[in-house]
Amino acid sequence: MNDHSSAVSHPRYARAVLFHNLLSGKATQQVLASVRERISSLVPAVEEYGIETEDATPSKIRQALDTKPDLVVVAGGDGTIRPIASELVGTNIPLAIIPVGTFNNLALSLGLASDPLAACAVVENGAVTRIDVGTADQNNLFFEAAGVGVDAEMFPIGEEIKRGRFLAIFQALRTVLVHHQTPVELKFDRPVNQAYQASFRGYVPVQRRRLRFRKSKHRVRLRCSFLAVANGPFYGTNLTVCPGAKIDDGLLSIAVYRDFSKRELALHLWSISRGTYRLHPKVETFESRRLEVFCRSRLQVHVDGILIGTTPVRFGVRPGALAVLVPPRGNVKGER
Repeated sequence: MNDHSSAVSHPRYARAVLFHNLLSGKATQQVLASVRERISSLVPAVEEYGIETEDATPSKIRQALDTKPDLVVVAGGDGTIRPIASELVGTNIPLAIIPVGTFNNLALSLGLASDPLAACAVVENGAVTRIDVGTADQNNLFFEAAGVGVDAEMFPIGEEIKRGRFLAIFQALRTVLVHHQTPVELKFDRPVNQAYQASFRGYVPVQRRRLRFRKSKHRVRLRCSFLAVANGPFYGTNLTVCPGAKIDDGLLSIAVYRDFSKRELALHLWSISRGTYRLHPKVETFESRRLEVFCRSRLQVHVDGILIGTTPVRFGVRPGALAVLVPPRGNVKGER
């Protein structure tokens, strides 16, 4: 008996919903047909929904989930996964991700195979694990990262570039060149010297640098170009702005980008744009379960690249709120 017939005879899952998006970066009719065939060989009953990112409204997703599946499979990119995963938060229904997007940050964070057919193997033999979900002002969920400041302004421009509108590159450069550093106040759920992880200006031992915060309780004021609040290690174009961020540790990783010249900021964003991150000495990094950000001037705020408003903003984390399938014996890795 071959592996496929054996899988159907003794299926792990009886009913699955398969969402796919033909407009995702690497999706083709042939790729999606192969994914469909593979999933159908592993699960006896599969309800299939072709859905574009713009069509993925909560009501349509809930309607698809009314069939009470014991597995949800998404063949798409991060933009397709996000609204579907949002509806699964707090449930016990596992999510299987088949990466066919442009950057596939969540799949990369979970250690999934980059080849869509190879990634389908998690349906047959993957392990169920639970990962954290970030929140902004309670109701705005994020799976990758949120950002405050020039970072949030850059994301809509990045989407224009991704769609082939390359004149937006000049808009991006202009945004970097005209930005000004802004004083922000950060409030953590713990003393600042406990939240602090690594320091501005580099390589002085951590314990000595913590002395800067010995009189700070839960608040600190810093000038910065932007700050990133990461649930996992990758976001955007595989950016790794929060080194060491882990997707299952119950904490948010916060990176405050300080005292960058305009040239340094442009070069630094370019250097990490393919995930080749090296810790820049002009970054303060912190960890906390909750973070409040205040600023006299209103700064833009995004979650997973979607603008949600301006400061003040309150970030939090829901530990283990989403069940996902990962490769067997593989750990959810916080670093590349």
